[in-house]
Amino acid sequence: MLHTPLHRALGLPPGPLTDQMIQDAVDQGIEESDELDWKTKLPPQKEFRTSDSVKDIAAFANAGGGLLVFGVTETEKAADGREDAGELTENYERTIRQACMTAITPPVFGVQTQPISSSTGKRAVALLVPASPDGPHLVYRDDVFGAPLRTGTDTHWMREQQIAEAYRARFERARRGEQALQEIYDDMAAALRAPGVAVLVGAARPRTLRPRTDHDSDATTLAYRAQHLTRWWLSGNSPYGPLEDVKIANPRPTLSGQHLPPENAGDLREAHVVILDDGSIGMSWRAGGHKHEKTGVPYEAHQIPAIAIEAFIAALVALVHTVAGDKPSGDYEIILGIEEGNAARAPLEVHERSAAPPAGVHRTVSGTFRPIRATVDPSSNDEAFIGAAVDVATSALNQVGINKPWILSSSLPRRPRELT
Repeated sequence: MLHTPLHRALGLPPGPLTDQMIQDAVDQGIEESDELDWKTKLPPQKEFRTSDSVKDIAAFANAGGGLLVFGVTETEKAADGREDAGELTENYERTIRQACMTAITPPVFGVQTQPISSSTGKRAVALLVPASPDGPHLVYRDDVFGAPLRTGTDTHWMREQQIAEAYRARFERARRGEQALQEIYDDMAAALRAPGVAVLVGAARPRTLRPRTDHDSDATTLAYRAQHLTRWWLSGNSPYGPLEDVKIANPRPTLSGQHLPPENAGDLREAHVVILDDGSIGMSWRAGGHKHEKTGVPYEAHQIPAIAIEAFIAALVALVHTVAGDKPSGDYEIILGIEEGNAARAPLEVHERSAAPPAGVHRTVSGTFRPIRATVDPSSNDEAFIGAAVDVATSALNQVGINKPWILSSSLPRRPRELT
C-alpha cells in the first residue's frame, strides 16, 4: 500500500494515488518540496532519456526518494492547475525503466509508474522514486558525468566532497545491512538449534529500509497470502512447508515486528517466522526427521528430504513478495542455510525426492552447508520472480549433488493469480 509524499502533503493515510488527490493538491495549492515535484506533461517518449526527468529521478534517488507528478501546472512552486499529462503506454513505461537502467549510473531500481485517469480528460502520471542504497547516482550531460541532488524545491549538482561522502555512506550502509541480515539469520538459527537436528534457516532484508511503524502491517494476512503462493508453486496445493507449521492467525508482537510461533513447539516440524517493521523477514524450520511423502517412513534427525529445501525456499521467497508488495522497498537480500547444531551425531544428508530412507543420500562436503546468498527484485514479472526461487533452490541443491529442483522448476510456466 502506497504512502507517497503526496499522501503526506495532504495528510492522508496510505492508499492508492487517485485523481481526487491530484485535484485536492491543486485546490490547496500544495507546494513542491524536497520529495515532491510538479510537471506539466510527459516528454515525448523518444526524448525521455535525455529529458530533465531522468536528472530528477537520479536527484530524488540521491536524496531519499520522491514523487514526480505529470499533469499539474505550478506558479512559484505551488500547484495551481491541471493539464493533460499525455498517455503512459506500456511501451512508454518500458522506456522509463530502460532510462533508469542505462541513462543513470549506477541504475535506479524500483521506480514505480502509475497512470491516473480523470473524468475531465486531464490525465496525470506519477513516478514514485524510492530511496536508493546505491548512491551517488550519476547522469551523463554535456560530455561529463554529474550527480544531481534534490535540495528543497531545486535540483543541484553535487560537489566533489558531497560525492565522496555519498560513496562513504553507500559502503557503510552495505556493511551495516550485511551485519543486520546476518543477525536476523543467527537469531532464527538460535531459536531451533539442537545437537544433531538439521534446521533450515533463512533471512531476507530490503536493501532500502522502509520507515518503522507501529506494527501496522497485518502479519496474518501477509503470511496467508505467502502460504497460498507457496502451495501454488509446489503444485497440487500441497500443505507442506514452514508456513503450514506456524500459528498464522496468532502473531505475537515483538520489539521490532511480529512473530508467528510454532504450531507444536518441540515437534520435528517446528517452525518460526518473524516479520519486522522495516520489511525484514526471518524463518527457521526443523527439516530433519520428516516423513517420506509416499512411504511415511521417517528420516533421521540429520537427514533432510530435498523437497523440504524447495518448500522452505518457496515459502521464504513468497513471503518476500507479499511483504514487499504491502510496502514496496526495492530489492531484497536473502541468505539461506542449513544448521545442525553443535556436537552433531552424524554428517548432514539430503535425500532425493524419489528415494526413501536410507537410499539416494547426498552428503555435503565435510558435513557442512555453505549459506546461499541472493538478491531478488519483488517488482519483477511473474516468471522472473518464480525464477528467483528456482535459482536459489538450484544453488542449494547443487551443493549436495542434485542438479535442479524437481517441483519448483515445474512452476515456471504457471502464473499464480496472486502475482497478476
